[in-house]
Amino acid sequence: MPESIDAIQHDLTAREQAQIDREKKLLHAVPPAGSRHPPKLRAPLPDTLDDRRLAQAIRFMESGMAESVRMTAVAAHVNLSPYHFQRYFKETMGETPASYVRRVKLDEAAVSLLINDKQVIEIALGAGYGSHEAFVRGFFRQFGLVPTQYRVYARQAASQPRPEDLARAKAVLVRQRQHMPLLAMRFYGSYANVEMHWQKFAATLRAAGMQLDGLQAIGVAHDSPEITPNELIRYDCAIVAPGVDTPCSALTALTFPADTYASLEHHAPYDEIFDTYRILSIAWLASSAQEYAVEVIKAYELYREPPWENHRGAQRFDLLLPVIKVT
Repeated sequence: MPESIDAIQHDLTAREQAQIDREKKLLHAVPPAGSRHPPKLRAPLPDTLDDRRLAQAIRFMESGMAESVRMTAVAAHVNLSPYHFQRYFKETMGETPASYVRRVKLDEAAVSLLINDKQVIEIALGAGYGSHEAFVRGFFRQFGLVPTQYRVYARQAASQPRPEDLARAKAVLVRQRQHMPLLAMRFYGSYANVEMHWQKFAATLRAAGMQLDGLQAIGVAHDSPEITPNELIRYDCAIVAPGVDTPCSALTALTFPADTYASLEHHAPYDEIFDTYRILSIAWLASSAQEYAVEVIKAYELYREPPWENHRGAQRFDLLLPVIKVT
């Protein structure tokens, strides 16, 4: 018979317990600034989106989040009838395409309410809603609070900067970066799984006949774990790959956009990533509010060393946050 959890806990070494504690830091059992009514999908999202048609459909849907995405156009994009696309998507993703888009847009709106001071109507229009009223209704259904009420609640519930963060925030650099074409693969699940995502991604690249030596890896983090439940978090593993096409795999084209980015180096085990995020997106952003603001709800991890080679070791990358100059 396997030992009880309590018995196992009693036998742990200090090193094992420290590793467990670090891993648990990557989990929010209940997102502190998340919905009061978490969505219940018919089936869990796949941890690896290895279906090429669905991967292409989701890229197409997410690229048009700020507009009203017509499902007929998405279905045509992947050469399916609207009826078959709707059924195919729901069977794999556990929700309809429209529900997926609506949920993601509202999660992104919640991040925007948390980190910037835009007017609610501006956030509503940026999320593709035609009116303030429609946005308020949709937001309330997902989060159980109206937007302005949520903004106050989230800013109290979310992580706060620590005194020691301000010293490290002085290392943040702001610079222009050039556009880069990417080849990417979508994963879903907790940030505790990111290193496993990279292992699966590397295996997919090898299966597609690609050599890993010299590749520039970039991680794309779409969601805040303080708002989005673990199982719904979106993460893209990507490489810089101009002109590469792999028509028989779930690898899809993505773009690292030319923009102004604030960056902070992370050189530590991945389970310490939230410290780096907190310093960059909370401590530094608050101290630089007179100069810079965030509009794009997305972060990039620009790896200095291949992440698939440093599993459970120190990962080294620059964490990038798109910023705009405050006029």
